[in-house]
Amino acid sequence: MTGQPKPGYKSLQLWVILLTPLVVISLSTLLYYSGLLHPSTTTNHGELLEPVVDIADLGIEKDDSHWWLLTVAPDGCDQACEEQLFWVQQIHIALGRESPRVRRRVLTIEDVGDLTDDYPGLEALTGEFDALPMDYPVQLFIADPLGNIMMKFGTENEYEEVMDDLKILLDRSTIG
Repeated sequence: MTGQPKPGYKSLQLWVILLTPLVVISLSTLLYYSGLLHPSTTTNHGELLEPVVDIADLGIEKDDSHWWLLTVAPDGCDQACEEQLFWVQQIHIALGRESPRVRRRVLTIEDVGDLTDDYPGLEALTGEFDALPMDYPVQLFIADPLGNIMMKFGTENEYEEVMDDLKILLDRSTIG
């Protein structure tokens, strides 16, 4: 009589097997919608723009194959702008093998074509600024290959912080 299960044991096993996935799915759904286990912080250093700004709103054509590091200087390119352009150039160089995926551009109200001589590979553009959330006289934005300006950096952000965010975007992106 040692090999005989107790009466009802097989039906208990069946109920445990059938109810376990249902309980797991129900609890995970409840935790997700309650927000109990949602992280309160993010790992990005820049500010994500919500809603994103379409690059066409600035009067600029889209480039469906590259990410953009877009320096915006509405008042022209002064000393702060040139310092920003230098750091953006250093970020571009530091990207190494990922650098062909990224383009550097400066957007000003007036033509600053002479900057392209000082910073090889830089494209100077003129356009509108009304659609951009400008907090500083010179601001750095990241635009994806679909033409969405989706992240901005202020003067408090360090070179390494921009690099970290850009590397994460490039690593996780399947576009551009």
